[in-house]
Amino acid sequence: MKFPIKLLVVAVAISFTACKGGDKKENKNENKTEYADAGNDDANEIVEYNNVLVSLTDQNNAYLKRVDENLQKISKALMNPDNRFAFMGIVSPYSSSSFSHSKLKPETPPSALSNDDQKYFKENVAGLNETLAKIKDTYKTLDDYIKAEDWKDDKSAKGNKLIDSIYSMSKTYYTYDENLLAKLEVIGDDAERIVLKTHPLKEYIFAMKDDRKAAGDFNKLIIGTKNFKADEGKIKSAYESLTAQNTKHTDMDAPDAAKFPSKDGSFKTFNESFKDYLIEAKKAIRDA
Repeated sequence: MKFPIKLLVVAVAISFTACKGGDKKENKNENKTEYADAGNDDANEIVEYNNVLVSLTDQNNAYLKRVDENLQKISKALMNPDNRFAFMGIVSPYSSSSFSHSKLKPETPPSALSNDDQKYFKENVAGLNETLAKIKDTYKTLDDYIKAEDWKDDKSAKGNKLIDSIYSMSKTYYTYDENLLAKLEVIGDDAERIVLKTHPLKEYIFAMKDDRKAAGDFNKLIIGTKNFKADEGKIKSAYESLTAQNTKHTDMDAPDAAKFPSKDGSFKTFNESFKDYLIEAKKAIRDA
């Protein structure tokens, strides 16, 4: 079966993570990488780059979710093309460009990162962008195919082939995506712990980081399974843990709206988005 292109689409601007300042004291007991002892300026630069990349992947995920929703509709329509209403309500997905005040760009990692890590990010961002461009081009071909009603000539053969191609490319895309986020998880976490050591919202920031990590791990588990029946117990157990984590974080008191304007709403929105993700995950488990 085909799982959704991406289960996790928390397309929320996580403004909590875009913070500056912090404590310059070292924390040598929690070293994970060479960045755990970074100076405050380097840590801020790494955090800023983290935010830029997360913003890019969130923007792409929002687009790919819309593509996936359309592919599911188109796939059903191609199986029943004689239904004159089959292709109605399918709107071409749009890809918006996120606005950023940062001088950093996804394609240009900061000098605060080692040469090896800069090379790693450059290569994976390039792969990410190139694959997304191919997905967009292929979807455009599919869209033209549907509008021209070419499915009448080949009994939907090319349409189904294009859909399979997009799903295949999406797997490549999310390989790059997971590579980037996995690297950021460690590097960004070390840098953020330096910057956020005394930040009043750190418990909320790390609650959301924990949710992102847990959801990413669950994506790998459910999308990567080759034998759902064999992995069913492990998958359902992981889902229950996700649900419990969401309940725990939803029950947290929201940030003080008077002291931190809009942060209370952002935190609540994130938790609601995570709950939407849980619904999609549950549907995927049921379908499997």
